[in-house]
Amino acid sequence: MQLQVENGDKVSVSGDLTLDSVASVFRDSESVITPATKTIDLAKVARVDSAGLALLLEWQAISRRTGPGMAFSNAPDDLLRLAALSEASALLGFKPRPVSGDHA
Repeated sequence: MQLQVENGDKVSVSGDLTLDSVASVFRDSESVITPATKTIDLAKVARVDSAGLALLLEWQAISRRTGPGMAFSNAPDDLLRLAALSEASALLGFKPRPVSGDHA
């Protein structure tokens, strides 16, 4: 798992956001994600589970305590499904998507 600052206000996340990695990612994020961070780019996240979802919610909560919050971009489909199932999409700023089996 890697966190990389881009353009001062964007952080790119790559690798897995799973139970095995979130503790170390959170420790690393304390020196990388700052109040100036406006966007977390998730395009290079390979796998995510509920621990990864919890980490994103924690980052959002921390960001909102120090400012208006941050945006998450390029969320992988499995994260979008997990957020929808957990009713966390709105908290993370994800647009609502149908959960598998839902029909419009």
